[in-house]
This record gives sequence, C-alpha cells and structure tokens, in this order.
Amino acid sequence: MSKLIHDRTQPARCPFCSTEIVRPVEIEGGQWYEFAGGYCRCGAVFALDPTARNGGAVFLQTLLMVADGDMDRAMGLGEGVDYDCGYVKKYNVATHHLDPNAFATLYFVRRRDAAGEA
Repeated sequence: MSKLIHDRTQPARCPFCSTEIVRPVEIEGGQWYEFAGGYCRCGAVFALDPTARNGGAVFLQTLLMVADGDMDRAMGLGEGVDYDCGYVKKYNVATHHLDPNAFATLYFVRRRDAAGEA
C-alpha cells in the first residue's frame, strides 16, 4: 500500500494583507538594490534574504525601496511611526512557497500612509 504524502508547504503571503505575493525578482533603479524583491498590492515592499544571514542589508533595501531610493529619506523613517515591518520565514526560493525545511526570509516594509490606500 502506498504512503500518502502530505504537502506541508504553503503559498508565500504578505504579512499585512495575507495576499499571495509574486516571486521575488531583481529590483531595478537603485545602486543599493542587490537583493531580489517585489511589491504587494497593499503597498508593502519586500526583499529576499536567501541565506537568512543578511538581514540588516535586506531590511535597509526594503526601507530604500519605500523611500524611492533616497538614502536620507529612508534613514529618517521611524518604525511604528512612518512604517510597519513584517517577516516571512522559511521561504523556499526554488518553489516560491513556505517550507518547514527552508531557511530564507522575506523582509516586508509598508509605509503607514500606504496602508490607508489599500
């Protein structure tokens, strides 16, 4: 008798609106953008840390993405005042799903003024 295989993966979703996100892609338009990322329809931006070891650099990139590449503006933003952040752990880059055996992390930032537009 064959064993039933239970798929324990789940689609990758935005932590703010729970919408399935698009697969991270190379971000164009800024000298600071070295990690793949994307945009959610709720106004959140995200970037991928494929190794789960580059959190600071990936988080900085998400701030730069919401600040349209302006480093001074990005550094002037305050968490809980200007933006909220979220994380999606256990992201599998190959399958674009959450997987208990994966270790990549997606970093999300959504400006507070964008939350009202969604």
